[in-house]
Amino acid sequence: MKKLSVFALILGCSMGLLSLCSCSDASYITPEMTFAYEDFGTDAIASRLLGPRGKDMQIVVRFGTTRTTPKPGGPDLRFVSTQQAMHFLRSNVHKLPKTPENAELRKRLQATYSRLYDVYSSKRSSFLSAPSSSYGRDGMNRALMMPPMPPSI
Repeated sequence: MKKLSVFALILGCSMGLLSLCSCSDASYITPEMTFAYEDFGTDAIASRLLGPRGKDMQIVVRFGTTRTTPKPGGPDLRFVSTQQAMHFLRSNVHKLPKTPENAELRKRLQATYSRLYDVYSSKRSSFLSAPSSSYGRDGMNRALMMPPMPPSI
């Protein structure tokens, strides 16, 4: 009988530890994509979203995070929200004059947008396909949380 209670205690403690581990940030990993600074345009264009260019800077785009100032002493990473990056790319492509000099830049911005759109649309589809817990008059429209984006610029 004593061995059974010790076993139950060990089992209970291990289940408690497992449930605590499941509450960590590691269980909520969302897709991250890494881009170069140039993928968001020239220095004049990209600096409005990403801040001034740094040495060996990488841009990490993920859902729900925007941080433009890098941590001191760490690698030069800039974090940008997926939705914010997509809006930024769309507005800058529309502002670019349609001249042959801008054709290369326009293609680069469109390629960056395409990569982001694939991740965004799959996440939005899975988000909207799950049943909602709020119904009725005070329920929130889930489609407004992740609005639809056009598949291309």
